[in-house]
Amino acid sequence: SADANAMGYQSADANAMRCVYIAGDTCQAAFEKAIKMEIITREVCLSATHDISIMSIGGKRFIVLEHAPHPSWHLMMAREPKAVRIFKETMCTLNGMRLWCAGRNDISAYVDEALGDLAQVTTARATARTFVTELLYGVPTGRFLSKHAHLRHMDAHKPEVQALMTKWHGASVLHSILTSGDLYTDLVRHDAALVRWVHRLGSKSFVTF
Repeated sequence: SADANAMGYQSADANAMRCVYIAGDTCQAAFEKAIKMEIITREVCLSATHDISIMSIGGKRFIVLEHAPHPSWHLMMAREPKAVRIFKETMCTLNGMRLWCAGRNDISAYVDEALGDLAQVTTARATARTFVTELLYGVPTGRFLSKHAHLRHMDAHKPEVQALMTKWHGASVLHSILTSGDLYTDLVRHDAALVRWVHRLGSKSFVTF
């Protein structure tokens, strides 16, 4: 069941808020359905950058990390470097949440401390989500539809990636490139092949799957 992938842990302090990690797409979809059904209430977003919120159910409050991959995902990806990096970022974010539960100040400071050397690029990547949502949806919210949540981890903060996204948006094929398959993970490496296929098929016939 989806519950098997919703992981939680709590400090030794019995009064500390429980931390919950929504692990993977299936569990995220079930979690969002529970919110729509008003089984779970989103009280406040603590960090849009890191997708951390305070939720409540039955009068009990807990802190939640959303839109994170399952902890075994990097293993199923044969320890592909990007997958391993995302796993490390997720575990560090959870550590920051645990520290916040003890201090209850600025959660970003705790998460950044736990991320260490990963903090700067993680923040830059999160900030660049507004650029991606502006191109995809026409609004710079930085919030993706659930079916596009994988785009949270693309390197849209890099100028060369933004330039390619702008180019393909102008050619009306960006949506297809970003929302199917794994082309989004390395647009620079795939650009020559994309140019060839778009030229061969035309933008109206170009699709990915």
